[in-house]
Amino acid sequence: MNIRQLEAFRATVLVGTVNGAANLLGVSQPSISRLISQLEKSLELVLFDRANGRLVLTAEGQMIYEQVQHTFNALDKVREYAHDIRGSRVGSLSIACMPALGLGFLPRVIHAFCQKHPDVSISLDIQTSPKIEDWIVAQHIDFGLAQLPFNRDDIIVDEFCNIPYYAVLPRRHPLAERGALGPRDFDGLPFISLTRHNSVRHLVDQFFSVHEVNRIMRVETSYLAAVCQLVQAGLGVGLADPFSIQDHIDGVTARIMRPSVEFKVGLLYPSHRPLSKVGRAFIAFLKQQRDTVFANVLAAAGRKH
Repeated sequence: MNIRQLEAFRATVLVGTVNGAANLLGVSQPSISRLISQLEKSLELVLFDRANGRLVLTAEGQMIYEQVQHTFNALDKVREYAHDIRGSRVGSLSIACMPALGLGFLPRVIHAFCQKHPDVSISLDIQTSPKIEDWIVAQHIDFGLAQLPFNRDDIIVDEFCNIPYYAVLPRRHPLAERGALGPRDFDGLPFISLTRHNSVRHLVDQFFSVHEVNRIMRVETSYLAAVCQLVQAGLGVGLADPFSIQDHIDGVTARIMRPSVEFKVGLLYPSHRPLSKVGRAFIAFLKQQRDTVFANVLAAAGRKH
């Protein structure tokens, strides 16, 4: 039994004659008769009553036809599913993301993407960058967003962003009247800092130390999103990335820093796990949304409040 025999049988039932089945499938009438005979032989069943020169389904033939219909319906679903896969309308993604992007930016991106691709399922884990690296190596996720640099050969890294941190100020802060700020502008000001176990904290401390700036270290927090919230509450000033600022764009004032600390994030992929078509579509959409955030925050940093 093969698919061509089932096609011949199904077509004959649908149109009622061997000649009609031959026309439907674009083959000769003897070919249809031969395929049906081969099918009957392989199944050891008589599918048609051929009395009086007419083809009438036997009871056994009717039961086989119902199963054949199920088979072809399943084939049609496979074709439809393949079409949806090609169009990135179905699939699944597992993502791990550092908190700076995972607490606000990425959930918004996922929401917008799922509105366009409602049958795509997405899993998001918010983790530290070292944990994301471990998961990538173990191939537990499709891709990750983590702080650079990484120096492992078994991880594929695509730079997602390399952009300076912005100064973050409370609304109506005196420094908000300035178009751009430098490290010396923070001298003697209450500063909202990341906690000491965060690697960015050491970069920021070194940055201000090199410029001989003495900040008043009033409050520490683990997340850049919380830095923005504490600045918004008026507890001090700070530095933050564009994604965290975007989440609080109506509550804080952002200003360009010259010079500044670099915010470097990479897209990490397992070296032996190719990204699916829906994954590639998501990455392209993700980068579009990234560029929108950069443009919005840059524009906000140039506005006077």
